[in-house]
Amino acid sequence: MLNKGHGADSLVFNNLISGFLNLGNLDKANELFDELKERCLVYDGVVNATFMEWWFNQGKDKEAMESYKSLLDRKFKMPPPTCNTLLEVLLKHGKTKEAWTLFEDMLDNHTPPNTQAVNSDTFNIMVNECFKLGNIEEAIKTFKKVGTKPGSKPFAMDVAGYNNIITRFCEHGMLSEAEKFFQELCGKSLTPDVPMYRTMIDAYLKAERVDDALRSFTKMVETGLRVVASFGTRVFSEFLKNGKNLEAATLLAKMGEKEPKPDASIYDVVVRGLCNADELDKSLDVLDQMMKYSIGVTPALQEFVRGAFGKVGRNEELDRVLNENRWRFPGRQPRPFGQSPRSPSGPAEMGGWQSSGSPQMAGGQQFSGPSQTPGQQSLSWRST
Repeated sequence: MLNKGHGADSLVFNNLISGFLNLGNLDKANELFDELKERCLVYDGVVNATFMEWWFNQGKDKEAMESYKSLLDRKFKMPPPTCNTLLEVLLKHGKTKEAWTLFEDMLDNHTPPNTQAVNSDTFNIMVNECFKLGNIEEAIKTFKKVGTKPGSKPFAMDVAGYNNIITRFCEHGMLSEAEKFFQELCGKSLTPDVPMYRTMIDAYLKAERVDDALRSFTKMVETGLRVVASFGTRVFSEFLKNGKNLEAATLLAKMGEKEPKPDASIYDVVVRGLCNADELDKSLDVLDQMMKYSIGVTPALQEFVRGAFGKVGRNEELDRVLNENRWRFPGRQPRPFGQSPRSPSGPAEMGGWQSSGSPQMAGGQQFSGPSQTPGQQSLSWRST
């Protein structure tokens, strides 16, 4: 790297130094550090953090803090990631006073747009330390803390910072505080992300506030955020267990209107839940959507629904819904809830044609897709 004229990268040196320290070769680590200091008048302070961590682990706090002091004496203008690493090392090894002093200095030096001295990770580290010690009020004060030096400015907290403190509130059963900060976030024109919605929904379900969980989950879906399979199956199971059958089916229908489509396991949970609740019409609607969107209906699910529908003599109705050929004729929409399915019959049911795929037609003909120009519509056929 150096022979080819590249600059002395502090993080590359830090990686080598860390490796030699882990091997117990302090002399080689110091040699590399001296070389870095010769080549860079200003180097990244994470190198000192690496030495500090090593000295602390050796039980030599004095040497660790001497390394820290030597860094501060250089009066580098350090970016937030570097200072955050130092904060974590100090707190991890019980140097609480020094960590808070560093945090306050970072706040004082925060003068955007000229100097970005803190980020949300900075606040998360200190807020989490307060929660760890059980100082909830101090955590809230820390979250809103600003520098006292003339010219310093408050940090514009982002979604990641709110997500962290809301998660901590939920972990401590402080749901009202979590809701308060969630509303504060939304009032600042910030958009809650997937982890934040998941945190709130899980907290509501844990507190048996199913309606609030349903409201939050609906908002999450309407916002267009993705619902992963593990989370979706768990939440829908809770909704169905608490009698929210129509709501669950409606929400899944909304999810199906967007890309990517919900995972097959989510559909599976909802179909089974609706069948178990004797909501067979609604389960047909969901199966109808699965067929429309080409969501695979597993043999296990087919066996389950055939058993449920067979008990009430509705297998013929189920067969029509599971008939894949119906959706070779797109243009149809899933039925409104409760409407009995009908098998496609005649041109009125055929609707429009889909350019992808080549459905086999009676008489050995195969449709190869529409050919359309402005003001003209025609169908192109080819023999097979």
